[in-house]
Amino acid sequence: MNRIIPIILSFLFITCNNPPNSDLIEWQRNKTKWEKINLSAYFFNFRASCYCIDEWVKEVTITVTADTISSVVFTDNQQPPTQIKPNQWHTVDKLFDIAKSVLDEAYTFELEFDSDLGYPTLIAVDWLKDAVDDEVTYYASNLNYEKN
Repeated sequence: MNRIIPIILSFLFITCNNPPNSDLIEWQRNKTKWEKINLSAYFFNFRASCYCIDEWVKEVTITVTADTISSVVFTDNQQPPTQIKPNQWHTVDKLFDIAKSVLDEAYTFELEFDSDLGYPTLIAVDWLKDAVDDEVTYYASNLNYEKN
């Protein structure tokens, strides 16, 4: 019995001193902020940085209506992409899903959120330690919506 007490005390000491996952807390705080706004219609600028097709890395404006992407146009010429269809882009809710996956699965990552609305503005991820060209960064900015 006397041997078990130090083991139990050690376990309690270790579990009490582990800080909570601050990245997960920040994600949840911002997701809650976003959900409280309760937007189903909005538009924002989006682009990616990755080893992928040109349309994906060129900045677009994504318009969301009734929680579904209704249009995607390049910000420089207002033309729609021809290779990537609207349903292949991301809503803010999908960006939150990606950010949560990053927290759970990525080798390294960086997340940033809009201070007012809470939506993810930066998701930079390296999924695997020893893989080449698996890194991707998503940028979201200038989210607007019609104020009631």
